[in-house]
Amino acid sequence: MRPPPPAVVRAVQGLSAALERAAAALKPAQARFLEVSGGVAAVALMRAAVKTRLVEPLAAGRKTAQQVAAELGLHADTVHRVLRGLAVYGLVRLDAGGRFTLTRTGRLLLEDSPHSMTGWIRYVTSDAVLAGWLRLPETLADGKPAFNEATGTTLWEHMASHPDEEAGFARTMHELTLLAAPLIVAAYPWPEHGTVCDVGGGIGSMLAEVLRARPTLDGVLVDQAGPLAVSRDYLAARGVGERVRAVQGDLFEGFEARADLYLLKDVLHDWDDDQCRQILRNVRAAAAPGARVLVLEWLQEPNVAAFPVSVSDLMMLAQTEGRQRSAAEHQALGAAAGFEPGRVTDTGVYGVVELVAV
Repeated sequence: MRPPPPAVVRAVQGLSAALERAAAALKPAQARFLEVSGGVAAVALMRAAVKTRLVEPLAAGRKTAQQVAAELGLHADTVHRVLRGLAVYGLVRLDAGGRFTLTRTGRLLLEDSPHSMTGWIRYVTSDAVLAGWLRLPETLADGKPAFNEATGTTLWEHMASHPDEEAGFARTMHELTLLAAPLIVAAYPWPEHGTVCDVGGGIGSMLAEVLRARPTLDGVLVDQAGPLAVSRDYLAARGVGERVRAVQGDLFEGFEARADLYLLKDVLHDWDDDQCRQILRNVRAAAAPGARVLVLEWLQEPNVAAFPVSVSDLMMLAQTEGRQRSAAEHQALGAAAGFEPGRVTDTGVYGVVELVAV
């Protein structure tokens, strides 16, 4: 199925946001305030559901809380109350007979779901990540990275020592890439021939979709040894393994890979401006004049508040040293690293900011 045009995606997003604003406007301010502040309950409920595998019995069909509790060895009344809470947020449905059914969204809480988000819940509700969020009052005063100050380590160092959280994070990034890739591939005028290099591309989720859409392109995947080892089987399964060369490299120490196009998907938002300039300088050192870099990011204009980009920017504030940026901000970073601005493409979800090596 062909992805919808960017204009259609934007129209659907705009309509959804307008309906939410209209619904909020009909409620008393105090009621809306309680509704927003209750978001903490949604996160806590999903965390509890994942840690206890609470919704796994519902994969086979509707059940009462008593049946779920008996199957899992849990307290029946508490199971009913927590499942009822999940129903408030649309993750399960509760009928008049007290039976619960998983919704389409709730199926993402299943460990074996093809698009499971359980790893993401473990990551975002980990003690370390929550500590970063809770440090925001101090960050407002001193501007220091919240996660680093709260935990005494960086997010990347933390994940290296917590492989389960790292695996859940990586799986979620993979799933989100697969969700956005059809829109990105359809919106940008990819060449028919040449080489595309995905820098920091993990197991090659984005690169594989580009190569599948352009059978005469070749690929280079740059990352560290761990993701590259996993990438071999993944790229082979996607039918592009023989067209991809793996190059071990580091964003800050550099790499050697000639290409016509370089992809940086969800890379720069993790780092501060100085670090981004260093990453881009390393890409420029690898690139020939005229090569293009495609920065694939949710674009955050300074005076626009929108979901998901503005929430993602706050996640960067709470967890990393980075931020979501506008197209102009990415172009300015590129100019300091030896690039001139190219086209900016709106995919309806991600922005594609083109930088041309000079």
